[in-house]
Amino acid sequence: MALTREEILAKRSVRPRKSVDVPGLGQVWIAKMTAKQRDQFEKIVTGGKPGQVNLDNTRAKFVELVVVNEDGTPMFKAGAADAIGDLDSDVVQTIVNEGFAFNGLGGTA
Repeated sequence: MALTREEILAKRSVRPRKSVDVPGLGQVWIAKMTAKQRDQFEKIVTGGKPGQVNLDNTRAKFVELVVVNEDGTPMFKAGAADAIGDLDSDVVQTIVNEGFAFNGLGGTA
């Protein structure tokens, strides 16, 4: 039997997440991006211009989108990427690598 509209939209609050051990930082929860967040990230990467690549604090902006509290609520508010960008690059890159893999980004995504 096919799902109803209400059953599909009820899944909005369900974001799969997992705990990741980040050397030099400790345990961090990352979550699957919502469709809106994925579009937002793609816009960040392209600078809103298809075919372009924007590298302006892109890793930190991705971390801002995918790092959550244990209950799945966002850990960071919009605009936190500037502070996140000041973290050790290995710490940020570990979260990015795990987040990309968990969200099916990179490679053939």
